[in-house]
Amino acid sequence: MINSYLNKFDRLTRNQRKELYTPVVPIPAIYSITDFFNAYGLGRPLHPQIMCMRLEEQPDTKLKVMPLYRSNFYRIILFTNSQLAFTAGNTRQSIGQNCLSFSYPGKLESWEREGRLYGTVIYFTQEFADVDSTHSGFDSQYPFFTLAGDTLLSLDQTEADQLRQLAEEMIREMYSELPDKLSMVRKLLAVYLHKIRRLYTQKMGQLPAEQKANQALLNRFRNVLDEYVTQLVSGQQSVMPSVSLLADLLGISANYLNEVIKRVSGLPASAHVQRKMMLEIKALLLHSDDQVAQIAYRFGFDNVSYFNRFFKKQTGQTPLEFRARHQV
Repeated sequence: MINSYLNKFDRLTRNQRKELYTPVVPIPAIYSITDFFNAYGLGRPLHPQIMCMRLEEQPDTKLKVMPLYRSNFYRIILFTNSQLAFTAGNTRQSIGQNCLSFSYPGKLESWEREGRLYGTVIYFTQEFADVDSTHSGFDSQYPFFTLAGDTLLSLDQTEADQLRQLAEEMIREMYSELPDKLSMVRKLLAVYLHKIRRLYTQKMGQLPAEQKANQALLNRFRNVLDEYVTQLVSGQQSVMPSVSLLADLLGISANYLNEVIKRVSGLPASAHVQRKMMLEIKALLLHSDDQVAQIAYRFGFDNVSYFNRFFKKQTGQTPLEFRARHQV
């Protein structure tokens, strides 16, 4: 029966296939700090727009595995000693001692924790911190809240201690009964962001000019790839992304793009494209009721059999096997 459906789908025209689905957002979005606390099992934040806390004091009942999601707020975690496998976008990283992790509206994230986490975490909204990501100077003022900041920022012990001290001040204010505590937290947060910007700029400034330029191209490439795949899933694009297509959008040659991306990341540009595609395909398999054939079409596959082979080559499972094994 399934094979019969897939064969019929392969014979449909592109316009006929469009009638089979309604564009969706495949990856769940968590719109508020309160919603995140509910989803992660953290209880209730003291304030809907700002929350500061120690990681080691979070309840043991919180999720050990956080599925892929997008949030609509900012978060800065200072890890002082943690065991965490963290996935941001297409990159999986292991977190250890004295490093900063940044989250911002729209960023893709998931993680698995192996034990108790140590450090501090600050959640805040755009309104509370008075930051505007649409402002022309945002990227230079807060470079760690862009794709450039998707990697962890390593700190020495002195740097970590200074930031920890500021975070502790914010935590004390949050839990105080003083009438002006939010005003004080807002000022402390501004200092915290300023100190992080100084550290980030100093550490990035130590890179050679060529490495900075190559890193900037990697960030532009990931931005264009992310935007294109989002448009593909929503039906605004219909052609599967390729290195050549993305290079054209960036105004450079495919060979140059691939050379730089591989030099900076260790992977060819095509591997980044495949990882991004798989990330979104898996999310759609888990978070929608769409048939495999419909999902194949969303991502520009004209042949469902080829889509199944592509997916199995990447995961060792067919799309249906993956859905059956992982869907809650």
